[in-house]
Amino acid sequence: MKCAQVLPLFYATLFPLFTTVAVGDGGAVVFSGEQGPLRITVFTEPVPPRVGPIDLSLLVQDKESLEVIEAYDAQVAITQQDDSTLEEIKMPLDRAAATNRLFQAALLTIPTAGTWQVVLEIEPEDGDPVGGGMRNYRFTFPLAIAKSLPRVWDVLLWILLPVVPLLIFLAGKLRRVVKERQK
Repeated sequence: MKCAQVLPLFYATLFPLFTTVAVGDGGAVVFSGEQGPLRITVFTEPVPPRVGPIDLSLLVQDKESLEVIEAYDAQVAITQQDDSTLEEIKMPLDRAAATNRLFQAALLTIPTAGTWQVVLEIEPEDGDPVGGGMRNYRFTFPLAIAKSLPRVWDVLLWILLPVVPLLIFLAGKLRRVVKERQK
């Protein structure tokens, strides 16, 4: 083999050894907005948000410097837009529920799929952490909730289907081995 053919193969073999995996621990961004001196980013996990438990995380930053603001209280209220018979889900956000120390989070349990209206209320903890006249802020955005994933029993046939040809192949091999031993 020529050097021009071997070199790309060499690099392709060694490249994965020197790369790192970037893993975000806050989920996917579902909303980002600015109001007054604040910039907020809301993350959810799982991706996409599905019926069942949802981790909703909030990052609050100063709009100008993009420094993280930690001295605030936040509360989330989420209501189903299509079905007014469902009760509003209301919960405070805190750092104990967050997977990242920069976030505040809440673990919500969403009962049905559809479009939900999320209202985040943010208020300063001790005075004005930004220094720009921070007061109470309210951010509202829609959140699409997908249906829950199917249970294993619902898809078991599709999981086991590839096993059938394998079993037929192995039965044929076993039959041939038995015939050869009988001779």
